[in-house]
Amino acid sequence: MKHAFTQILTYAKKLIPFFLSALLLVLLLKQLALYPWMTSIFQSMMPVFGGVLIALFLQPFIDKLEKYVSAKIAVFIVYTFIIVSLILFVICLIPLLYHQMVDFMEVLPNWVEKVEQFLEKYHIVYGNMEDFKNKYVQEGYVVVIDSLKTTMNTFTDYGIAFFTAFFLSLDLDYWKRSAKKLFTDYQRYSNFYHTMSNIVYQYLVGTILDLFFIMISVGITLYFFDFPNAFLYAIILAFLNLFPYVGATLGLILIAIVAALSYPVFPWLAFAIVWSIQQLESNIIQPLIFNHTMNVRPILSFVFIFIGEALFGVIGVILSPIFASIAQIAIRSYLHAKTSDRVGEWDDIWQDFDEAMKQEEKEGRMERKSL
Repeated sequence: MKHAFTQILTYAKKLIPFFLSALLLVLLLKQLALYPWMTSIFQSMMPVFGGVLIALFLQPFIDKLEKYVSAKIAVFIVYTFIIVSLILFVICLIPLLYHQMVDFMEVLPNWVEKVEQFLEKYHIVYGNMEDFKNKYVQEGYVVVIDSLKTTMNTFTDYGIAFFTAFFLSLDLDYWKRSAKKLFTDYQRYSNFYHTMSNIVYQYLVGTILDLFFIMISVGITLYFFDFPNAFLYAIILAFLNLFPYVGATLGLILIAIVAALSYPVFPWLAFAIVWSIQQLESNIIQPLIFNHTMNVRPILSFVFIFIGEALFGVIGVILSPIFASIAQIAIRSYLHAKTSDRVGEWDDIWQDFDEAMKQEEKEGRMERKSL
Protein backbone atom coordinates (compact mmCIF):
# COMPACT_ATOMS: atom_id res chain seq x y z
CA MET A 1 0.00 0.00 0.00
CA LYS A 2 2.85 2.37 0.85
CA HIS A 3 4.45 1.61 -2.49
CA ALA A 4 1.19 2.38 -4.32
CA PHE A 5 0.83 5.67 -2.41
CA THR A 6 4.39 6.62 -3.36
CA GLN A 7 3.64 5.92 -7.01
CA ILE A 8 0.52 8.11 -6.86
CA LEU A 9 2.56 10.97 -5.38
CA THR A 10 5.19 10.54 -8.09
CA TYR A 11 2.60 10.74 -10.87
CA ALA A 12 0.92 13.72 -9.17
CA LYS A 13 4.23 15.61 -9.04
CA LYS A 14 4.72 14.96 -12.76
CA LEU A 15 1.22 16.25 -13.58
CA ILE A 16 1.41 19.44 -11.49
CA PRO A 17 3.76 21.31 -13.92
CA PHE A 18 1.49 20.35 -16.82
CA PHE A 19 -1.66 21.70 -15.13
CA LEU A 20 0.11 24.87 -13.99
CA SER A 21 1.39 25.46 -17.52
CA ALA A 22 -2.11 24.96 -18.92
CA LEU A 23 -3.54 27.42 -16.35
CA LEU A 24 -0.90 30.05 -17.20
CA LEU A 25 -1.58 29.57 -20.91
CA VAL A 26 -5.32 30.16 -20.42
CA LEU A 27 -4.67 33.29 -18.33
CA LEU A 28 -2.24 34.61 -20.94
CA LEU A 29 -4.68 33.98 -23.80
CA LYS A 30 -7.45 35.76 -21.91
CA GLN A 31 -5.17 38.71 -21.17
CA LEU A 32 -4.29 39.00 -24.87
CA ALA A 33 -7.98 38.59 -25.87
CA LEU A 34 -7.08 35.42 -27.81
CA TYR A 35 -9.06 33.00 -25.66
CA PRO A 36 -12.36 33.21 -27.67
CA TRP A 37 -10.39 32.75 -30.90
CA MET A 38 -8.59 29.69 -29.53
CA THR A 39 -11.90 28.32 -28.20
CA SER A 40 -13.54 28.63 -31.61
CA ILE A 41 -10.60 26.80 -33.21
CA PHE A 42 -10.86 24.05 -30.60
CA GLN A 43 -14.61 23.69 -31.21
CA SER A 44 -14.06 23.50 -34.95
CA MET A 45 -11.56 20.69 -34.35
CA MET A 46 -14.00 18.66 -32.24
CA PRO A 47 -15.33 16.69 -35.27
CA VAL A 48 -11.73 15.69 -36.02
CA PHE A 49 -11.22 14.46 -32.45
CA GLY A 50 -14.52 12.64 -32.77
CA GLY A 51 -13.26 11.05 -35.98
CA VAL A 52 -10.19 9.72 -34.17
CA LEU A 53 -12.42 8.13 -31.53
CA ILE A 54 -14.76 6.61 -34.12
CA ALA A 55 -11.76 5.16 -35.99
CA LEU A 56 -10.47 3.60 -32.76
CA PHE A 57 -13.87 2.10 -31.96
CA LEU A 58 -14.30 0.60 -35.44
CA GLN A 59 -10.74 -0.64 -35.89
CA PRO A 60 -11.28 -3.89 -33.92
CA PHE A 61 -14.02 -4.88 -36.39
CA ILE A 62 -11.72 -4.03 -39.32
CA ASP A 63 -8.93 -6.11 -37.78
CA LYS A 64 -11.26 -9.11 -37.55
CA LEU A 65 -12.30 -8.76 -41.20
CA GLU A 66 -8.66 -8.46 -42.35
CA LYS A 67 -8.31 -12.19 -41.66
CA TYR A 68 -10.54 -12.83 -44.68
CA VAL A 69 -10.15 -9.80 -46.99
CA SER A 70 -7.62 -7.03 -47.64
CA ALA A 71 -7.35 -4.07 -45.28
CA LYS A 72 -9.01 -1.55 -47.62
CA ILE A 73 -11.91 -3.86 -48.43
CA ALA A 74 -12.38 -4.47 -44.69
CA VAL A 75 -12.52 -0.70 -44.11
CA PHE A 76 -15.11 -0.26 -46.87
CA ILE A 77 -17.25 -3.12 -45.53
CA VAL A 78 -17.28 -1.83 -41.93
CA TYR A 79 -18.00 1.80 -42.83
CA THR A 80 -20.63 0.82 -45.41
CA PHE A 81 -22.32 -1.34 -42.80
CA ILE A 82 -22.37 1.64 -40.39
CA ILE A 83 -23.87 3.94 -43.04
CA VAL A 84 -26.54 1.40 -44.01
CA SER A 85 -27.38 0.81 -40.34
CA LEU A 86 -27.74 4.56 -39.73
CA ILE A 87 -29.96 4.94 -42.78
CA LEU A 88 -32.20 2.09 -41.60
CA PHE A 89 -32.24 3.66 -38.12
CA VAL A 90 -33.36 7.01 -39.53
CA ILE A 91 -35.97 5.44 -41.82
CA CYS A 92 -37.43 2.98 -39.30
CA LEU A 93 -36.72 4.07 -35.74
CA ILE A 94 -36.63 7.89 -35.81
CA PRO A 95 -40.30 8.25 -36.93
CA LEU A 96 -41.32 5.69 -34.30
CA LEU A 97 -39.38 7.50 -31.58
CA TYR A 98 -40.82 10.82 -32.73
CA HIS A 99 -44.40 9.54 -32.45
CA GLN A 100 -43.62 8.07 -29.04
CA MET A 101 -42.25 11.43 -27.88
CA VAL A 102 -45.35 13.22 -29.22
CA ASP A 103 -47.56 10.72 -27.38
CA PHE A 104 -45.52 11.38 -24.25
CA MET A 105 -46.15 15.12 -24.55
CA GLU A 106 -49.87 14.43 -24.90
CA VAL A 107 -50.09 12.39 -21.70
CA LEU A 108 -47.80 14.74 -19.76
CA PRO A 109 -50.62 17.20 -18.83
CA ASN A 110 -52.58 14.35 -17.25
CA TRP A 111 -49.53 13.30 -15.28
CA VAL A 112 -48.96 16.86 -14.06
CA GLU A 113 -52.58 17.03 -12.97
CA LYS A 114 -52.20 13.78 -11.00
CA VAL A 115 -49.05 15.11 -9.34
CA GLU A 116 -50.92 18.30 -8.39
CA GLN A 117 -53.73 16.29 -6.86
CA PHE A 118 -51.23 14.21 -4.89
CA LEU A 119 -49.46 17.33 -3.60
CA GLU A 120 -52.76 18.98 -2.65
CA LYS A 121 -53.90 15.85 -0.84
CA TYR A 122 -50.86 15.94 1.44
CA HIS A 123 -50.75 19.78 1.61
CA ILE A 124 -47.36 20.04 -0.07
CA VAL A 125 -46.41 23.47 -1.49
CA TYR A 126 -45.80 23.47 -5.26
CA GLY A 127 -45.48 27.13 -6.19
CA ASN A 128 -43.49 26.49 -9.40
CA MET A 129 -45.86 23.86 -10.81
CA GLU A 130 -47.77 26.45 -12.84
CA ASP A 131 -44.56 27.70 -14.45
CA PHE A 132 -43.67 24.12 -15.30
CA LYS A 133 -47.05 23.60 -16.97
CA ASN A 134 -46.78 26.78 -19.02
CA LYS A 135 -43.22 26.15 -20.13
CA TYR A 136 -43.09 22.41 -20.77
CA VAL A 137 -46.66 21.20 -21.18
CA GLN A 138 -48.26 23.89 -23.30
CA GLU A 139 -45.09 24.31 -25.34
CA GLY A 140 -44.30 20.60 -25.41
CA TYR A 141 -44.50 20.22 -29.17
CA VAL A 142 -42.15 23.17 -29.64
CA VAL A 143 -39.67 21.53 -27.28
CA VAL A 144 -39.79 18.28 -29.27
CA ILE A 145 -39.36 20.04 -32.61
CA ASP A 146 -36.49 22.20 -31.32
CA SER A 147 -34.77 19.08 -29.97
CA LEU A 148 -35.07 17.38 -33.34
CA LYS A 149 -33.67 20.48 -35.09
CA THR A 150 -30.70 20.53 -32.74
CA THR A 151 -30.12 16.85 -33.39
CA MET A 152 -30.20 17.39 -37.14
CA ASN A 153 -27.68 20.23 -36.83
CA THR A 154 -25.26 17.99 -34.95
CA PHE A 155 -25.46 15.43 -37.76
CA THR A 156 -23.18 17.74 -39.76
CA ASP A 157 -20.45 17.44 -37.12
CA TYR A 158 -20.98 13.69 -36.89
CA GLY A 159 -20.74 13.43 -40.68
CA ILE A 160 -17.37 15.21 -40.65
CA ALA A 161 -16.20 12.97 -37.80
CA PHE A 162 -17.33 9.85 -39.68
CA PHE A 163 -15.46 10.72 -42.87
CA THR A 164 -12.40 11.72 -40.85
CA ALA A 165 -12.50 8.28 -39.23
CA PHE A 166 -12.90 6.63 -42.64
CA PHE A 167 -9.74 8.23 -44.05
CA LEU A 168 -7.80 7.53 -40.85
CA SER A 169 -8.75 3.86 -41.11
CA LEU A 170 -7.69 3.76 -44.76
CA ASP A 171 -4.28 5.19 -43.86
CA LEU A 172 -3.72 3.06 -40.75
CA ASP A 173 -0.79 1.18 -42.34
CA TYR A 174 0.96 4.50 -42.94
CA TRP A 175 0.51 5.49 -39.29
CA LYS A 176 1.83 2.11 -38.16
CA ARG A 177 4.94 2.49 -40.30
CA SER A 178 5.49 6.01 -38.97
CA ALA A 179 5.12 4.81 -35.38
CA LYS A 180 7.59 2.02 -36.04
CA LYS A 181 10.20 4.58 -37.07
CA LEU A 182 9.43 7.08 -34.30
CA PHE A 183 9.18 4.78 -31.27
CA THR A 184 12.03 2.55 -30.25
CA ASP A 185 9.69 0.44 -28.07
CA TYR A 186 7.29 -0.10 -30.95
CA GLN A 187 6.73 -3.82 -30.26
CA ARG A 188 5.34 -3.14 -26.81
CA TYR A 189 2.94 -0.52 -28.19
CA SER A 190 1.95 -2.91 -30.96
CA ASN A 191 1.28 -5.59 -28.36
CA PHE A 192 -0.81 -3.09 -26.37
CA TYR A 193 -2.78 -2.02 -29.46
CA HIS A 194 -3.60 -5.57 -30.60
CA THR A 195 -4.51 -6.66 -27.06
CA MET A 196 -6.83 -3.68 -26.66
CA SER A 197 -8.30 -4.28 -30.13
CA ASN A 198 -9.18 -7.87 -29.21
CA ILE A 199 -10.83 -6.92 -25.93
CA VAL A 200 -12.68 -3.87 -27.30
CA TYR A 201 -14.11 -5.99 -30.12
CA GLN A 202 -15.47 -8.55 -27.66
CA TYR A 203 -16.76 -5.81 -25.35
CA LEU A 204 -18.59 -3.88 -28.09
CA VAL A 205 -20.20 -7.02 -29.54
CA GLY A 206 -21.22 -8.11 -26.04
CA THR A 207 -22.60 -4.67 -25.19
CA ILE A 208 -24.70 -4.59 -28.37
CA LEU A 209 -26.13 -8.04 -27.59
CA ASP A 210 -26.80 -6.99 -24.00
CA LEU A 211 -28.61 -3.82 -25.10
CA PHE A 212 -30.75 -5.72 -27.59
CA PHE A 213 -31.69 -8.27 -24.93
CA ILE A 214 -32.95 -5.53 -22.59
CA MET A 215 -34.70 -3.56 -25.36
CA ILE A 216 -36.53 -6.54 -26.83
CA SER A 217 -37.46 -8.33 -23.60
CA VAL A 218 -38.55 -5.19 -21.72
CA GLY A 219 -40.23 -3.74 -24.82
CA ILE A 220 -42.32 -6.88 -25.35
CA THR A 221 -43.22 -7.00 -21.64
CA LEU A 222 -44.32 -3.37 -21.50
CA TYR A 223 -46.20 -3.65 -24.79
CA PHE A 224 -48.04 -6.76 -23.53
CA PHE A 225 -49.26 -4.80 -20.48
CA ASP A 226 -50.31 -1.80 -22.66
CA PHE A 227 -47.61 0.36 -21.12
CA PRO A 228 -47.61 3.84 -22.75
CA ASN A 229 -44.68 4.43 -25.12
CA ALA A 230 -43.34 0.95 -24.37
CA PHE A 231 -40.59 1.08 -27.01
CA LEU A 232 -39.26 4.45 -25.81
CA TYR A 233 -39.01 3.34 -22.18
CA ALA A 234 -37.42 0.02 -23.15
CA ILE A 235 -34.63 1.94 -24.94
CA ILE A 236 -34.17 4.32 -21.99
CA LEU A 237 -34.02 1.39 -19.55
CA ALA A 238 -31.46 -0.44 -21.72
CA PHE A 239 -29.09 2.54 -21.84
CA LEU A 240 -29.55 3.32 -18.14
CA ASN A 241 -28.45 -0.25 -17.42
CA LEU A 242 -25.06 0.68 -18.88
CA PHE A 243 -24.41 2.99 -15.91
CA PRO A 244 -22.87 0.97 -13.07
CA TYR A 245 -24.28 0.90 -9.54
CA VAL A 246 -27.23 3.30 -10.06
CA GLY A 247 -28.35 2.87 -13.69
CA ALA A 248 -30.56 -0.21 -13.23
CA THR A 249 -32.17 1.27 -10.10
CA LEU A 250 -32.92 4.58 -11.84
CA GLY A 251 -34.46 2.71 -14.77
CA LEU A 252 -36.70 0.71 -12.44
CA ILE A 253 -37.73 3.89 -10.59
CA LEU A 254 -38.61 5.51 -13.92
CA ILE A 255 -40.78 2.54 -14.91
CA ALA A 256 -42.47 2.62 -11.48
CA ILE A 257 -43.26 6.35 -11.72
CA VAL A 258 -44.68 6.07 -15.25
CA ALA A 259 -46.74 3.02 -14.21
CA ALA A 260 -48.12 4.83 -11.13
CA LEU A 261 -49.16 7.81 -13.28
CA SER A 262 -50.59 5.74 -16.15
CA TYR A 263 -52.62 2.98 -14.45
CA PRO A 264 -55.53 3.26 -12.01
CA VAL A 265 -54.07 0.23 -10.18
CA PHE A 266 -50.29 -0.23 -10.04
CA PRO A 267 -49.26 -3.09 -12.42
CA TRP A 268 -47.21 -5.13 -9.95
CA LEU A 269 -46.89 -8.08 -12.31
CA ALA A 270 -45.37 -5.99 -15.11
CA PHE A 271 -43.05 -4.28 -12.62
CA ALA A 272 -41.96 -7.66 -11.22
CA ILE A 273 -41.25 -9.03 -14.70
CA VAL A 274 -39.12 -5.99 -15.62
CA TRP A 275 -37.21 -6.37 -12.33
CA SER A 276 -36.71 -10.08 -13.06
CA ILE A 277 -35.37 -9.27 -16.54
CA GLN A 278 -32.86 -6.88 -14.98
CA GLN A 279 -31.73 -9.54 -12.51
CA LEU A 280 -31.48 -12.11 -15.31
CA GLU A 281 -29.42 -9.69 -17.40
CA SER A 282 -26.99 -8.69 -14.63
CA ASN A 283 -26.50 -12.12 -13.01
CA ILE A 284 -26.74 -14.55 -15.94
CA ILE A 285 -26.83 -12.90 -19.39
CA GLN A 286 -24.03 -10.37 -18.85
CA PRO A 287 -21.55 -12.85 -17.27
CA LEU A 288 -22.45 -15.33 -20.01
CA ILE A 289 -21.72 -12.78 -22.75
CA PHE A 290 -18.59 -11.21 -21.27
CA ASN A 291 -17.25 -14.14 -19.23
CA HIS A 292 -16.17 -11.52 -16.70
CA THR A 293 -17.91 -8.62 -14.95
CA MET A 294 -16.58 -5.29 -16.21
CA ASN A 295 -16.69 -3.63 -12.75
CA VAL A 296 -15.88 -0.19 -14.15
CA ARG A 297 -14.44 2.15 -11.55
CA PRO A 298 -16.94 4.87 -10.46
CA ILE A 299 -14.40 7.66 -11.00
CA LEU A 300 -13.98 6.62 -14.65
CA SER A 301 -17.74 6.65 -15.19
CA PHE A 302 -17.97 10.10 -13.58
CA VAL A 303 -15.10 11.61 -15.57
CA PHE A 304 -16.30 10.24 -18.91
CA ILE A 305 -19.75 11.76 -18.44
CA PHE A 306 -18.07 15.17 -18.80
CA ILE A 307 -15.71 14.05 -21.56
CA GLY A 308 -18.57 12.44 -23.51
CA GLU A 309 -20.71 15.56 -23.15
CA ALA A 310 -17.86 17.79 -24.33
CA LEU A 311 -17.19 15.65 -27.42
CA PHE A 312 -20.65 14.46 -28.45
CA GLY A 313 -23.24 16.34 -26.36
CA VAL A 314 -26.22 14.39 -25.02
CA ILE A 315 -25.26 11.32 -27.06
CA GLY A 316 -21.83 11.42 -25.40
CA VAL A 317 -23.46 11.38 -21.95
CA ILE A 318 -25.58 8.36 -22.94
CA LEU A 319 -22.54 6.52 -24.28
CA SER A 320 -20.18 7.62 -21.48
CA PRO A 321 -20.33 4.20 -19.71
CA ILE A 322 -19.04 2.60 -22.93
CA PHE A 323 -16.23 5.17 -23.13
CA ALA A 324 -15.35 4.52 -19.47
CA SER A 325 -15.30 0.75 -20.04
CA ILE A 326 -13.01 1.12 -23.05
CA ALA A 327 -10.73 3.40 -21.01
CA GLN A 328 -10.51 0.69 -18.32
CA ILE A 329 -9.81 -1.91 -21.01
CA ALA A 330 -7.02 0.33 -22.33
CA ILE A 331 -5.45 0.62 -18.86
CA ARG A 332 -5.52 -3.13 -18.29
CA SER A 333 -4.28 -3.86 -21.82
CA TYR A 334 -1.33 -1.53 -21.22
CA LEU A 335 -0.50 -3.29 -17.94
CA HIS A 336 -0.62 -6.62 -19.77
CA ALA A 337 1.66 -5.30 -22.54
CA LYS A 338 4.19 -4.18 -19.91
CA THR A 339 4.44 -7.66 -18.40
CA SER A 340 3.94 -9.95 -21.41
CA ASP A 341 5.35 -10.25 -24.92
CA ARG A 342 2.26 -11.88 -26.41
CA VAL A 343 -1.07 -10.40 -27.47
CA GLY A 344 -3.57 -10.76 -24.64
CA GLU A 345 -7.06 -12.18 -24.80
CA TRP A 346 -10.14 -11.37 -22.71
CA ASP A 347 -9.22 -13.52 -19.69
CA ASP A 348 -5.58 -12.36 -19.68
CA ILE A 349 -6.12 -8.70 -18.91
CA TRP A 350 -8.56 -9.38 -16.07
CA GLN A 351 -6.41 -12.11 -14.56
CA ASP A 352 -3.21 -10.04 -14.73
CA PHE A 353 -4.85 -7.00 -13.15
CA ASP A 354 -6.74 -8.93 -10.48
CA GLU A 355 -3.59 -10.79 -9.44
CA ALA A 356 -1.75 -7.47 -9.14
CA MET A 357 -4.58 -6.08 -6.98
CA LYS A 358 -4.57 -9.18 -4.75
CA GLN A 359 -0.81 -8.87 -4.33
CA GLU A 360 -1.23 -5.18 -3.46
CA GLU A 361 -3.89 -6.01 -0.87
CA LYS A 362 -1.71 -8.78 0.59
CA GLU A 363 1.24 -6.40 0.96
CA GLY A 364 -1.08 -3.84 2.56
CA ARG A 365 -2.32 -6.34 5.14
CA MET A 366 1.26 -7.34 5.96
CA GLU A 367 2.23 -3.70 6.45
CA ARG A 368 -0.74 -3.07 8.73
CA LYS A 369 0.12 -6.15 10.82
CA SER A 370 3.74 -5.01 11.14
CA LEU A 371 2.52 -1.65 12.45
